[in-house]
Order: sequence, then C-alpha cells, then structure tokens
Amino acid sequence: MANEYNRYGDAPGAADGGQFSTGTAALLKLAKALFCLLTTVIVIMIIWFFTFGGAVIVDGTKETVLKLYFGKYQETYTSGYHWCLPYPINTIVRVPKSNQTIRSFTFMPADRKSLIERKKEGGSGEGGELTPGKDGYLLTGDNSIVHTEWELVYKVDNPQKYYTTCLTPLQPLDPDEVVKSSTGENLGTRGATTMIRNILDDCVIKVTARWNIKNILYDRTNEYIAEVKSLLIRQLQDRQMGVSVESLALPVKRPPLQTIDAFDEAASASTQASIETETARAYAIETANSAKSESAEIIANAQSYKERVVSEVVADKVYFTKLLQEYKKNPKSVLVSLYSTTLADALAQSKDKYAIGINPGLRQEVRLKLNPEPVIKKNAEIAKEVK
Repeated sequence: MANEYNRYGDAPGAADGGQFSTGTAALLKLAKALFCLLTTVIVIMIIWFFTFGGAVIVDGTKETVLKLYFGKYQETYTSGYHWCLPYPINTIVRVPKSNQTIRSFTFMPADRKSLIERKKEGGSGEGGELTPGKDGYLLTGDNSIVHTEWELVYKVDNPQKYYTTCLTPLQPLDPDEVVKSSTGENLGTRGATTMIRNILDDCVIKVTARWNIKNILYDRTNEYIAEVKSLLIRQLQDRQMGVSVESLALPVKRPPLQTIDAFDEAASASTQASIETETARAYAIETANSAKSESAEIIANAQSYKERVVSEVVADKVYFTKLLQEYKKNPKSVLVSLYSTTLADALAQSKDKYAIGINPGLRQEVRLKLNPEPVIKKNAEIAKEVK
C-alpha cells in the first residue's frame, strides 16, 4: 500500500521522476508553443487591421467608392489611396462608372422564341391566344396589341443618390435580391435594376397608349422611341436616382403571332404604294424640269428672234432715212440707181438671160449670151480656192 501511494501520489507533484513527468513536460511545451502562435497571430491581425485591412485604392477611371459608417453613408472617394477602419465599422461600396445595360422582356409573350422566329405552331395558349398574367403585351391607342423588347443603356452620375435611392446591394453589379413570401413563393426581385426596369416599363405603357400600331411598327418608330426616352429621362430626374440615360433601343417589335402575316401583307402593300408614289413624284419632277427647260429654250429663241428683227428694222430705218435724204437731193439719180440695183438682183437669179430691144420704129434685136460658163464648174473652182 505504501508503494502504491508513493507511485500515484508523487506523480502529480513530483519535480523529478514519476510516471507522468514526461507527458506533463510535453504538454507544457505544447501550451507554450500554442500561446506563442496565438500571440503572433493576434499581433499580425492587429498590424493588418491598422494597415492593409483599412486600405482603399480607388481607380478613378473605372469606379467611385462610397464609405459607409455602420451602414450609413459618410463619404465618397473618387480616386487615390485612402484608409479607414475595416468592416464592420466601415463598409466600402464600389460603384462602377462604366455603362450598365438593362433588357426588358416585360411585353413579350411567354413563348418569345416563336414570335422572334415567326413560327405559328408555338402559341403560348390553346390556338396561340395570349394568356393574361403569363404573356406580356401592350395596348396601343387604336386598340391594337403589340409586343416590344427594350434595351436601356445607362450610367451612374451620382453614386450617393444611386445607392441610397435604388436599394443597391453592396456590390452594385450583383443581381438584384430575390424576394420570397413566407411560404417560399418567389415574389420577384428588389434592387436598382428592378426599379429602373419598372420605370422604363411604366414609360413604355404610357407612351404606347397614345400611339397607333402602324406608326409604332413602320412609319414613325424612331419618334416613338424618342418619346419613350424623353419620358424616361424626366421620370429618373424626378426621382433623383443619380443615373442618366445613354441610349434606348427597340430591338424587337412585333404584332401578335396570329396576325403577323396580315401585318406583313399590309406592310408590303404600303411599301409598294410608297415606291409607286416616289416613282410618280420623280416623273412629275422630271416632266416639270423638262417643261421648264423647253420653256426657257422657246423664250430664249423668241428673245433672239425679237432682237434680230428689231436690229433689221433699225438697219432698214437707217437705210431708208439716208435714201430719202439722197432722193430729196437728186430724185432721178436715186431712182436710176435703185432700178439698176433691183434689175441686177433679179437677173442674178435667172439662169438664161435675153436682151430684147423695144425701141419703136427701129429694128428689133434679140441678144443672147452664147456658151455661158457652167455654174457647176465655177462652184468647184471656188471650193478649191477655199481649201
């Protein structure tokens, strides 16, 4: 009994020897090592906490950083290096400066592929009719139905308003939060993208209700898009959401699938009518231009003829005025000169000439010009001299 007492009694308190002395020493070494390791980790964490843990580097060309103090907005960093106490004291939200894109399929049918590919066999309901609550569509001002798909490109101008107004997640590029009911039913999403898309859809509904389907699909599509964009810009500004619209596009616009062939035929007829109208308009312009050209030519010829006749009359007037003056001075000389000139002009037009005397009581004579020079030969010689 004494030996057993010494063996078990001396072990816990024995400095030297004993059954557990080796294990105790190893345990003490392990505890010291763990203590040193824990101390080192704590020191490293403290150093990291006050150095790299709170470091914020902002690339001003790509992003703007919001600093939240216990979840409340405190400051905005636009560029450079900054330091603040890390989470959970301060939270850093990085808002990108790049353009963001939202695609709205709200007004498309559930079987969107069939509408895009224009396949009638893929109707969303029995017979291809639209199902409220399942298929999306728009009502136009002329009581027609149209499907549209929109693409909005926007950017953040005021990160503070954007974050506080739009219920933006800590990472703004992350998808919006999915909201579920107490029974687990999916009620939709909540966040900046959802809010902006809903505002866009509201603007589309309001504008479409004032337009007819023909203008939306064919005649004035660009004006329709511009009106939706203008209303969207006003809505975003009124809500002070800190975003600006870069562009708004309408990549898909279709009538209901069951009526698409009828619309195609109407569009084809309208296009043909436009072609015929343009052809007629071009012909009218060409005819008018031709008439103007002919009119100008006739007027120019008439003006030229008028000027020529006036010049001839003026020349004749001058000639007769001088002739009259000479006649008054010596009437017989003038008459003989005029007679000779007139006779020479008359004889120049005659091929054969005969001179017959008409003196009364004297012998009558007929004078002929024998072997006259051929006119053809004389003309040929003149032509050679000209060459």
